[in-house]
Amino acid sequence: MQAFLGISVWIALATVLPGLVTIAVLYGAFALANPALLEAGVPAIEGLNEWVFGGLAITIMILTQALGILLEGLFIRNQWLGPAQRDIRIPEGIDPLGLTHFSLEPYAEYQGLYLLLAELREHEDAQGHLQRALAQFFLTNNTLISYASGIVATLLIGWYTAGSDTLMAQIYLAVLAVCLLVSFKVARIRFEVMAKALWAARRRRIEPEEETGQKVPVYIEI
Repeated sequence: MQAFLGISVWIALATVLPGLVTIAVLYGAFALANPALLEAGVPAIEGLNEWVFGGLAITIMILTQALGILLEGLFIRNQWLGPAQRDIRIPEGIDPLGLTHFSLEPYAEYQGLYLLLAELREHEDAQGHLQRALAQFFLTNNTLISYASGIVATLLIGWYTAGSDTLMAQIYLAVLAVCLLVSFKVARIRFEVMAKALWAARRRRIEPEEETGQKVPVYIEI
């Protein structure tokens, strides 16, 4: 139960934080590209009660997460997050079974993600390394949706509404584009880190020969 609650907290952060980023970049699109639209909308926003305003914020968060799931599936299906196989070398003395080299298949490891989480025992991943690796990947993936939303909103506001500040809109677009590219690069890195964490978590479930008295395989294909 404790392991499940810990994972739930990280997954919640991967949902809430990108939603807040989406709200921030959308606000920036109005504030920089066409402040008049924002000023015109302030009375309507002030007229909303706390429940309605909170509901709108939560809706944006859920939509960000939903689009993030679709983007995640697109990345995995087309293998846009890096090669399907990597050769990984481990310094001697690190692996409990003496392994120093193996072939990592990130997309194959990802296919076993939720099965591994369902089987995760309370004492495993005590330091939360796997949880952090998962949350960091999903957080980065979902913020790609945030920046993309900001780009779309800025284009619509800056180019298709009267009284827009085209220069500020262009600068804001450039900033969002850089953030998008950087985040995509980070998503690729974190995907590989997550795959390594999944591989290590499965390895941790294999008890060494001296503890079991039985010979265990060096690597198990999933």
